Amino acid sequence: MRFPRLPRKFLPMAAIFGLILQAFPAAAMRTADTETLVRTLRERAHKINGFAARLSVQAGGARQSGTLLFLAPDLVHMDMSIPGLGEQRIVSDGRVLWTITPQARIATKVNLEVVRRAWHHAMPNQATAIRDIFETVKPASVRYIRDEAVQAVKTRLFEGVPEIGVEARPNAALPNRVRVWVGEDGLLRRQILMKGTEVLMDATFSITDTNPHIGAGLFTFEPPRDYQVQDLTDSTLQSLRALQRSDTTP
Repeated sequence: MRFPRLPRKFLPMAAIFGLILQAFPAAAMRTADTETLVRTLRERAHKINGFAARLSVQAGGARQSGTLLFLAPDLVHMDMSIPGLGEQRIVSDGRVLWTITPQARIATKVNLEVVRRAWHHAMPNQATAIRDIFETVKPASVRYIRDEAVQAVKTRLFEGVPEIGVEARPNAALPNRVRVWVGEDGLLRRQILMKGTEVLMDATFSITDTNPHIGAGLFTFEPPRDYQVQDLTDSTLQSLRALQRSDTTP
């Protein structure tokens, strides 16, 4: 059976809600100071057991918007509105990642446990990266730039080299730079993925609640009988290995 070709899934986990940027003067920070700041922000974020957020993503000339629920350590429920496709839902209980397109009656799944056992690497993705964006950036590459405000929220702007994530796709334009704006609570507020000076994705996040009450059943999916289900576990592994080879090729 041939399955309809779906647009690229939401990547990391977003784009513009209307940014209010105010630059604050800051001297270049030493590596040791940057490491201390990153460690502090990560510790603050990991005290947050869950959050709700509005998000917007600009990528490939199209804009997506929606809402996201996250519950530690890796439970995700995302509802997105995608031009030309309609509504799309992404849910994960930490074991299986589902992408559901109700109007097309199609669902794709990735068995994350199988991928973890075979891949032997961290698998950052956009949803969990809001809570720990530094997991998606190569540690030695992280550089503090300055303080800025995003939607009137004070943030710290960092730049680095992104890691390969579980949502990467073959033949994609691979980013080699990432800019991230992290709030004082350690949660991500904006992310820009770039290849050189070209912006591949611009994502913004507005945190609406922290440690919210989240009902049961939001992080799993049982496809109805009339759904076409495609298992992308093997193709995801193939993509990750291909991207790793291209990432290490001089």
